[in-house]
Amino acid sequence: MTERISVYTLIDISQDTALQQQNFNALLQTVALRGNPIDVEVALKGNQPMADYDFGEDYPGTQNVWLMSFQTDTQGIFDNKNGSLGGLVSDVHQVPVITDLYESAKIDPPVFDTINEKTKNIYFKV
Repeated sequence: MTERISVYTLIDISQDTALQQQNFNALLQTVALRGNPIDVEVALKGNQPMADYDFGEDYPGTQNVWLMSFQTDTQGIFDNKNGSLGGLVSDVHQVPVITDLYESAKIDPPVFDTINEKTKNIYFKV
């Protein structure tokens, strides 16, 4: 059974320039450590109210948000002892990224942060 996963991030993962593509590749390759992502889509949702999202406290007001979604061929492939999608949370945490692209949020340090309550800049949903 397949599963569709959504990724929300404040880091520019567009595929327009080489630097943006590197962020996209870093994320996709990390996801691919556990599963084979297929039907991958990326969209920019500009100027979004942070109250509608689950990012860290350090990102108030409105920010640019990127949405990546993909499908897997196996349901629950990213689950672990930490819960649903726990494998993605641990694998993606602290992966280096390139910043100062089209992000409206200040990302410091320049990494995907899936855990810290203040600086979380990426999260996942089934």
